[in-house]
Amino acid sequence: MSPVPYVQGWRFLQIVALIHLWIAGDARPSLFLLILLLLILVCLRWRFPLPPWTAALDIGAAALFMPFTPLAGYALALPIFELALAGRWLLALPLAAGLLLAQGDPAVGLWFFAASLFFGGFARVSLRNERLYQQEVDEQRKARQELERFRTELLAAGRASAHQAELMERYRIARQLHDHLGHDLTGASLALQAYDYVKEPEEAAKLLAEVRRRIERSTDSLRETVHNATPVARIGIERLEQVVQGYGELGLHFVKTGDMQRIQAYQWDLLESCLKEALTNVARHSNATEVRIELQTGEAIVRLLVQDNGTLPDTGQPGTGLKNLQLRARALGGSLSISRGQGVLLVCVIPLEERGEPDEAADRG
Repeated sequence: MSPVPYVQGWRFLQIVALIHLWIAGDARPSLFLLILLLLILVCLRWRFPLPPWTAALDIGAAALFMPFTPLAGYALALPIFELALAGRWLLALPLAAGLLLAQGDPAVGLWFFAASLFFGGFARVSLRNERLYQQEVDEQRKARQELERFRTELLAAGRASAHQAELMERYRIARQLHDHLGHDLTGASLALQAYDYVKEPEEAAKLLAEVRRRIERSTDSLRETVHNATPVARIGIERLEQVVQGYGELGLHFVKTGDMQRIQAYQWDLLESCLKEALTNVARHSNATEVRIELQTGEAIVRLLVQDNGTLPDTGQPGTGLKNLQLRARALGGSLSISRGQGVLLVCVIPLEERGEPDEAADRG
């Protein structure tokens, strides 16, 4: 809790103490006017952050009314508190001496001085700690915002790089088809058109041989292009199916629904990691005999569910691997949750990009 309310409370408590002294010991109008002036200064400090030098106003008011009432010396407790609150310890000592000399009861004056000095110093330390804590909180908030901005930029850069790589690959394939397959097919088409007008058998045979040669070369070029464009390693849903096959002894049932083409490469990477982590935990720590895996792709999200029928009790908080996956899921705007009921259920949800035609728009641009 902030120490500011306690600082204001101490100030008003001093006013209450002076009012008590005025009613119980000296009901002179001069002391009432002094209390009224001090109350105005306390209200101003409550409403506005006054500088430390304004403690001189309290001192001046107390000194002004000391010749008229001996209880005015107790009013020096307020500027002593304000000076201690501002860290002006040495300036508070002369006021303490004046407070003790002005009062007929030094013990009461000493109590006023010690209490004001102690609570002023304690409030100063508390306010400084609050400022340091607030500064640390602001720095952490700024660091989180900076991390979030960096994550967003990194994710956007990854998507842009993947899109650029896809466009470059499409351009390479189109250029290869145009330079090789297109020329050969065009030549074969022209040779067939010329064949209709050739009357000499030898010339006609040469044209047919040329058509055959170009078509065979086009077929070889097309076959080579398709072979080079086919990835060697498994990706996407094929990669998840390969992971499932590696845990065949667990009795897995894999069901997939929806359009798998909408899942991006970086999302496949997280889904694969979640599936591996879940199946590894089942194999190592569970007595499950059956595991059901569902991959559902909807309009806005892709959801991976891994449910086993194990009966082992909960061992506590998720491990480091699951915590890292939860952080990765949140970084992509999704979530990863684990619940225990009839076995362990792992659910990973990732938002999908909106439907559109970014490739064609980029090509037209």
